[in-house]
Amino acid sequence: MSDAASETRGGFPDVRPVEDAPAELDRFVAALRQLQDLTVSTRPDNALWTAAAEHVEKACALLDGHQVPEIDAVAGRVLRLPGLGHPLLPPWTVTEAGPDGVIMGGHFTQAHVGGNHAVHGGMIPLLYDWLFGMVVTSADIRPTRTAYLHVDYRKITPIDEPLTAQGRISELDGRKVFIAATMTATDGTVLTEANGLMVRLLPHQP
Repeated sequence: MSDAASETRGGFPDVRPVEDAPAELDRFVAALRQLQDLTVSTRPDNALWTAAAEHVEKACALLDGHQVPEIDAVAGRVLRLPGLGHPLLPPWTVTEAGPDGVIMGGHFTQAHVGGNHAVHGGMIPLLYDWLFGMVVTSADIRPTRTAYLHVDYRKITPIDEPLTAQGRISELDGRKVFIAATMTATDGTVLTEANGLMVRLLPHQP
């Protein structure tokens, strides 16, 4: 069964990039990112927390009622935006992509801190899982699911500094796609290394 044979391919939606995302989404997601950074780095008085909560609740009320199926949603599918326009993904963008691998560039912010201005260890696998997905997609191997993802932490990953991540297919074995990746600082220092296994789904698998 080919990818084109079924829109959902056994329950896995055929979600593809959105080319005509509204420019207003850029501003909205940027504001959400700033809100996340401020939430974890400020200590206003109780009245300000209450006022801020009311503003956020009003924004939720504006958007509520406009939900659409996954294949029609815009956020998380815009290649030109950091994090694909998804506020929970780190603000990285794909700079190179093809069958030989994917390169991404970006940085982590205050919202990603685990302690002492270093990126939380759990944020690193999130970035790699996204990278792995871009690797298999760029190699036209889809749909897949992550079978395992292993990360070696070599150095502290800083926030607010430009970083680069590269991923490539290291081995193919039937439905199994093995991937190797690294994250480096601007001076070439390897901060983390990762390897993982993506498995191509059978037609009946969601």
